[in-house]
Amino acid sequence: MQNKTPISHDAVQAQRLSKLIQASQALAQIDSLEALLPQLLTMAQDVMAAEASSILLYNEQKKVLEFALAMNEVVGRDEIEILKHQIELPLGRGIAGWVGQHKCSANVCDVQSDPRFDTKVDEALNFVTRCLLCVPILHKESLLGVVQVLNAKHKDSFDASDQELLESFCYLAGVALVRSKLLEERLLQQKYQTQFETAARIQSHFKPVQPILKDGSTIWGYSEAAQYVGGDLYDIIPLEDKSYLVYVADVSGKGLPAALIMVALWTHIRSMATHCDALNTLMENVNQSMVDILGKEMFATIVMCRYWPETGACLYSVGGHMPPFLVSGNNVRQAPPIKGYPLGIFPNTVFQYASVTLQPGDSLLLLSDGVTEARDEHKDFFGEANVLKVFKAHSGPPWGETLVRCVQKWRKGCSSNDDMTVVEIYRQKF
Repeated sequence: MQNKTPISHDAVQAQRLSKLIQASQALAQIDSLEALLPQLLTMAQDVMAAEASSILLYNEQKKVLEFALAMNEVVGRDEIEILKHQIELPLGRGIAGWVGQHKCSANVCDVQSDPRFDTKVDEALNFVTRCLLCVPILHKESLLGVVQVLNAKHKDSFDASDQELLESFCYLAGVALVRSKLLEERLLQQKYQTQFETAARIQSHFKPVQPILKDGSTIWGYSEAAQYVGGDLYDIIPLEDKSYLVYVADVSGKGLPAALIMVALWTHIRSMATHCDALNTLMENVNQSMVDILGKEMFATIVMCRYWPETGACLYSVGGHMPPFLVSGNNVRQAPPIKGYPLGIFPNTVFQYASVTLQPGDSLLLLSDGVTEARDEHKDFFGEANVLKVFKAHSGPPWGETLVRCVQKWRKGCSSNDDMTVVEIYRQKF
């Protein structure tokens, strides 16, 4: 029987470098962290010819190393699962913790005599560690984790060439980890963006259709969210006596939480509008419902009108919102303010109402504070003074569309800092 020709040291190194190149190519094709970790350990254990291996990822919030995955040719799977769920290493504890703390490798030939060695893992797995090579995974000096291989299968311990090779492997692992995390974050962002776009499309269905009115009256509305979805809301609801309920509401906050409250408010007003003849009674009932829903955690301001196109008569009520603007020829003024708390704060709130009458050529404009608080590149507010200037400088009606264009011009391309809504009730001159 012929003896096998021993493999030369150069041949072994060439074989290892070939595996390292294969590892580099394989890792570059893996997108998810879930798929990456098993591939990392399989390659490390294979290249290093070790009995066992593990990868511990650094939890920066807890300042500990957590077992992400372990492989062992001696110990069963159930025992290995103990590592993932029951054991974590603070920086400085155990050899892996020391490596993580100092960000340098440790090649220990006899771990049982090393004072840094923590026997907890061996005891949990009923495993005996003889020698250990542990290398940090770094990216731009930031600790991502550590890789350790245990018990060289064909020799007493790992040598300097093993350490050099595993350090090269961990450099590739660091790049792969960062890449996979970035890809996962990007996919998560794309998922959220898709959800926001869907929410925006759904929210757009809550915008009312502009009614066709007789007697020269028009009700026009515009709403623009600062983000994908917003908390501004307006509606135009026809009532049985040929009047129209028109309101602008502004939910505190922005984004999805405000949008969810907006939907609840829209639903409650719609369901109650046909059952409350008095405007103040409707406001009181809606407020009570919002108190029950919000629990004082959020609120909504509102200005609500009931308009009769045939006569131009209009009742209005206010809950913590700016009063309507009444424009009549060159006379521009805010309608007399009415005290009223925002919806959703105080139960059993009593609301008041007042009346105005629109003559041909008059307009009543309901605004959210996204108009007056729009900012330019210098962070200056548009303000009520500019609102009045717009009304005085332009002939009308209508004034609403002109006001929206002036606010957008004021921002000069700056992103909107708040939801903006403008609703106008006007009567044409005959």
